[in-house]
Amino acid sequence: MTAAVPDRAGFCFRTDADALADALRAMAEKDAVALSFLPEEVRLVLVTEAATLAFHRARAIVGEGERAVYQDFDLTVDFPAESSYRAVAGAVDRAIAAAAARIDPPPLPPGFCLDDLILQRYVRGSAGITLHRDHLRYRGLVAILVVSGDGRFGLALDRSGTGAREVAAAAGDLLLMRAPGFAGSRDRPFHSLSDITRERLSFGLRWDSSRAGP
Repeated sequence: MTAAVPDRAGFCFRTDADALADALRAMAEKDAVALSFLPEEVRLVLVTEAATLAFHRARAIVGEGERAVYQDFDLTVDFPAESSYRAVAGAVDRAIAAAAARIDPPPLPPGFCLDDLILQRYVRGSAGITLHRDHLRYRGLVAILVVSGDGRFGLALDRSGTGAREVAAAAGDLLLMRAPGFAGSRDRPFHSLSDITRERLSFGLRWDSSRAGP
């Protein structure tokens, strides 16, 4: 479904505000949902631009012992001011805000905005990233645009993989995962990515609450 009214940046996403609001409502019972989102022409622009960005290697291991997280990807947080990634991030932020405003009470905490941007690149055959939780400073909602490629996005109840399940998300999809503060929840879901058979670009959008003013 295409939005009836384009975003002011000129984007018409494949999901309108009502469908996005339904996805947010579903997250009252689900840790994460995915829905078709990026028009093909926008997705291809992002794929092309990714080839011009400067990536660096992620740390192979974060944490120690039972809490160790194994990572196999490249990343960048350096987007030029005129970047299509910045434009898309702003449009996604506005789309989510419009959807949340249709829900009473609104599920997102005051001050929420997608101000933390990261693009992760997983090459074919990458081991991905093992089960982990996002940092506590990320609040409300995590949004991940699957720009290209494939992979299995997994959720679990704990670090050992209890209750493991998959949220299917293809290239062009928007994956939404709740974070602490979403509809009063304290949840920080354990999640992972594996089984990459085609180079994957994942564009992560988060609210870094540590940047908020007093």
